[in-house]
Amino acid sequence: MTRFGPARIKEILPHRPPALLIDRVVELIPGERITAIKAIAVEAIWYEGVVGTDHSYPGSLLVESFGQAAAVLLAEVWRPGQGMAEDVPIFGGASGVYFDAAVEPGDLLYHHVQIDRIVGDNAILSGLSTVDGRTVMRVEQVILALRPRHQVA
Repeated sequence: MTRFGPARIKEILPHRPPALLIDRVVELIPGERITAIKAIAVEAIWYEGVVGTDHSYPGSLLVESFGQAAAVLLAEVWRPGQGMAEDVPIFGGASGVYFDAAVEPGDLLYHHVQIDRIVGDNAILSGLSTVDGRTVMRVEQVILALRPRHQVA
């Protein structure tokens, strides 16, 4: 089992704040599963200009954060110990995404992602996200692909 923080995550993913949406990996079993954490902060840019009392974390960012955790897991399959090198993880799509509860500033969001299938540089993953042990999002299927950076630019 592997654990690491932001410095290692930045070595693996090309994302940078404010688009980097995972803070820490608390469990990584290469080729199997990962548990990653995102601390939800009210000072994040997506809360600027929010009027009223609804500060729910946007669902699109929940899915993106889940996808970033999945990409970190896959990096250890596709490029063990190297991060993504000259490649970029591409979000291919998601299906069966269910939002069960709101995520609010101050919450610690845990993404629990497992690999279902890998075919070359393409993968299918699933899992759920929790806050305080309660499920806030379920993901039946996410597809990620790894592509050379020069093909994506």
